[in-house]
Formats: sequence, C-alpha cells, structure tokens
Amino acid sequence: MKLIVPYIDNIRSADARLLKLAEFLGIACMTSPVEPNAGLGWRTSVFDDGSDVCLLINPDVIHQCLCGQLPSPESVTWLLSHFRRLLVHSVRPDPFHAALIAALTNGCFHDVRRARDCRAFVISAESRSVCASFAGLSIPASSLEGDCVFSGGDTAGCRKFITVDQDAFFASYKSGIAEVLMVGSGEVVNLDAEASAKWLTETFSCFVPYAMALRHVFGDECWRPVEVNASVIIDDPLLRPNYGFLNFERLLRLMEEHNFTSTIAFIPHNFRRNSRRVIRLFQQNPHRFSLCFHGNDHLGAEFAATDPALINTMLQIAQRRMTAFTRMTTVPCDRIMVFPQGKFSVDAMAGLGSQNFDAAVNTIPHPCGQPLQLTLREFAEPAVIRYSGFPLFLRMYSRDLKDADIAFKLFFGIPILIVEHHDIFENPQILIDAVDRINLLAPEICWSGAGDAVKNAYLRRRSPSGPVQLKAYARRIQVKNPGSLPQRFYFEWGYTGSRSSLDGVYCKDQRCPDCSVGETGISVSAEVNPGGCESLSLRNVQNEGDLARVGLRYTMRAFIRRRLSEVRDNFVSKRPALLATAKSLQRRLQH
Repeated sequence: MKLIVPYIDNIRSADARLLKLAEFLGIACMTSPVEPNAGLGWRTSVFDDGSDVCLLINPDVIHQCLCGQLPSPESVTWLLSHFRRLLVHSVRPDPFHAALIAALTNGCFHDVRRARDCRAFVISAESRSVCASFAGLSIPASSLEGDCVFSGGDTAGCRKFITVDQDAFFASYKSGIAEVLMVGSGEVVNLDAEASAKWLTETFSCFVPYAMALRHVFGDECWRPVEVNASVIIDDPLLRPNYGFLNFERLLRLMEEHNFTSTIAFIPHNFRRNSRRVIRLFQQNPHRFSLCFHGNDHLGAEFAATDPALINTMLQIAQRRMTAFTRMTTVPCDRIMVFPQGKFSVDAMAGLGSQNFDAAVNTIPHPCGQPLQLTLREFAEPAVIRYSGFPLFLRMYSRDLKDADIAFKLFFGIPILIVEHHDIFENPQILIDAVDRINLLAPEICWSGAGDAVKNAYLRRRSPSGPVQLKAYARRIQVKNPGSLPQRFYFEWGYTGSRSSLDGVYCKDQRCPDCSVGETGISVSAEVNPGGCESLSLRNVQNEGDLARVGLRYTMRAFIRRRLSEVRDNFVSKRPALLATAKSLQRRLQH
C-alpha cells in the first residue's frame, strides 16, 4: 500500500511535511504530478492501475485541480471509487474547504470553522483501535491558533476520535469500502525542528493525530512497537538492607503489591561492599531486581571527560569490578551505563560503543557543556543515536511523568524508564502513583530490568512484499517468535559510527555472514524458531586502546568521596537541620 500525494507545479510545504512523517513511520510514498480538469479534478493515469493506495488530500490542491469550481458529484464519486482511504489535512474556514468536506462525507460533516479556545484535546475512550494508548485521555492545548473543527458527525458512519469542546478535530466517515479521515490541524509537524521543553503539548495537534491516522490506514506496514517495557531505576545504593531511606525488603513488597520492577544503577567501586542478605533477595527475585552500571567510581563528571584513554581506563576498571562481583554473587549486571550526575561526553558514548556496551540511559539528553536541543524526530524514536552512533535512552523522574508522556512512549515504542534516588522512599507515594498510572493506561506493559527494557525496544513492520522487518536501537536485542512456524526477520540498525571498528552482527555468538553495511545503517537477517527467542548483537572490534594511569591520589579521592556520599545519604539526609546546613555549606564552597 502507498500514500499518494498529488501536486500541481510544486509540492506544498504541508504535503512535504506529511510525506516526511509517513516515511518516518515506514510508509511507502509516491508523489504524482497532475493536470487540472474542471470536471473530475485532474487528468493522470497513475491511479488507474487498481493499486491499493491512500490519497492525501490538501483542499487547496483539489481547488486548483477543479479550476476554482466547487466539487461536483462526479468528481467526488470518482475519488471515492478509486481510493479506499483518503486523508484530508490543512483545512481552514473557507467555503471550498467546507464544501469539499461536506461532499466527501455526504453532508455528515458540513462545516469547517476555527476551534474555539479550549483547555484540552479530548480523545474518545472508544477510539483505542485508532488512537491506541491515547484513548480516554485529555491532552492540554497550549494553543489552538490555526486549528479547525468539523461540525456535524452525529450520524451513522461517522466517528469522532478527538474533539475540541465536543466538535470533531480528528474524525472519519465511512461509506462502503471508502473511508475519509480528517484532521483539523492548520499545520503539519516539522520532524526535524528542535523541540522545546513543552514540545508534546505544543506540537500534539499537528503531530500525533496524523501519526494515528497514518498508522490506522497502513496497519502492519507501519513501524510499530512489538512490546513496550518499563523499569524504575534507582541510582547509587549499595546492596545493603538499608541505604538512606531505601529498605530493599520494603521495596520488594512495594514491587509485588503494585507490579513493577527496579533496576539498581550500581557504582562498580562498591563491588565488594554488599550484604549477603540483599544479594540473596536479588538471587531469589530476578524478575523484580536487576543491576546496571552507574559510572565507575561516581566521581564528579567522570564520564564527561574528553580523553579517550581516561574513558577507556574507567570502563575497563568498571567491567573488571562487575565481572568479579558477578563471579562472587552470581547476580548479573546488564551492560547498560547510567551516567553519574547525568554528565557525559560524545567521547564517552564512543567509548561505550568500543567496549560493546548495549546502551546508555540518562536523564539529560545532551553532552555536558553542549546544551543541544533534540529534534521532534529524536523524541519520537526509542533512543537517540546522534552521539557517535551509540544509543542513548532517556528517563524521567516520576514527579514529571504525565499521562501524555506515558501514552506517547507507548505509541512510539519508547521504554518507560523512571529515575529515582533513595530519598523517594521517605514517602514513595509519588513513585507509586506513577507506577499505578502506567499499569492503568497500559495493562499490557512489560515490567523488566533496564537491560531487557532497552533490548526489547525495537520496532516492527511487514513490508508490502511480505517479509517482517525490525528496526533495532540497543546494540543487543532480544527477538521472539510467538508463532508456530519458523520466522525469518530482517533487522536494521541506524549506525553512524566508525566502519573500521565495526566487527559485525552476532547471533548465538556466531558472526552473521550476510551482514550488510550501508551509509546510514547495518542490515542482517536471521531465522527464529517457533516459540523461540534469539539474541542478536551489534559488536565492535574489541580494542584495549590506550590507558591512563590511575594513581594513589585518584584512588584516595574516589574512596573519600564514596564514604562521604554514604554519610550524607545514610545520616545527614535523615536530619533536616543538618541537611540544610550541609547544603548551605556546599553552596558556599561552590562559590
């Protein structure tokens, strides 16, 4: 199936942006120059082959095709008989636009007018088949300037998916095999624009309804998540019965009662300093507890360094420590890096790739000292891969996680990663509220460790020719085949790293022979047995690289900092007056 975009002379900017959005979703697109025809609208042979297509309708293009005339019954009949799906966009209060909408919907929607000021877009609770995770939500409307609504739509064959003050903003009309979808947004999102802090509410009307409409029309031929995972990541604690306000046995009870999982972002420096009692909890509850890397010594901005030798040294020490930890405890540590204090450099991302980590997870989306703005395209993908081609997955504090954020992540297959520290457990209600809202909005959510969450964050589509294609983000992914027959999958990774350092793609620790490396990515195919699960990993050539010397002064500084941090978390944080004094002293010392 294809999206067809007709144009006269030049493609209009709104149509070009919708083309980019469709291509982002994995949809096959085709532009078609047409010649005006006052009777039927245009003359062209491109639509006469009977192919299964969706027509993109910009009313101004149709107006031009009809040479300024109003749509005739013949022109509408021709459109509805040639296309099973029509997507109408970029409408405005104009007599021709209103006449076109009325003609295409047999008068069921009969007017186009400006949306009145309203606080929210209301998504119908009965619209899950189209609006997916957004069904039943109200999304704040930051501005309705340029947006329109459609009057009517209360008769058979009409559906109102999104309303503004009870008028239809995103709706459909179905007659026979033809379905007309209409979006009232005056703009179409520019995926490559930099995103502001309030990007979701500011761009919702010109972004998400179009994605909903396109995915509804093209079904499995769109990129869509196979499953979405979630995990709560708790930074810093040693594995002892109590760390600050965190008690591990109490945490286990909370996880069982409210159905969630916790990943401890563990500081490798502490690999020998843990309680057998807590280690036993991890061994007995691997479905609830997991570990990942949290720096090496957790010194100030240790992975914001730009010296490759120093980064390589820190990573190798961290890996040796956690290998020893696993050997002593049998508790594995996922090859996921959470950066201490959220600070990292592009060189650190390259270093993680060279050491074959699976991914990085961070709260801050840009390198230290480089406050770059991500694009809307990057926020709509499971991971950011602009930094040396290594995947960066983003996380949020539970206090900042809104229902709209949850729905957006579910819709686009972005793992829901929540970050907290020990102090949330003084009163964990904010965290529990966030967990309960996730489980309410997504009963199908898969709670897992952060490692599994990123490994399962891949997208799937079925190409028009039949094969199943997967788009991977983490360097290691887990692919399941729930079917009863063997299934061949075609994988692709977006990869912008060094080609000379790339080793290839591995399955069952065997290098895949058909790995293909292109300018923008890597592709490979693999067969998965029925009911089976395969792990595929994108690997770099393992290179020890240059090492920096770590002297006694550095070792002592790391030792002192860790012990002082523990004093702060275990004692000072529990005494408000002492904590206020400590923070005041810290501010004075910083100045």
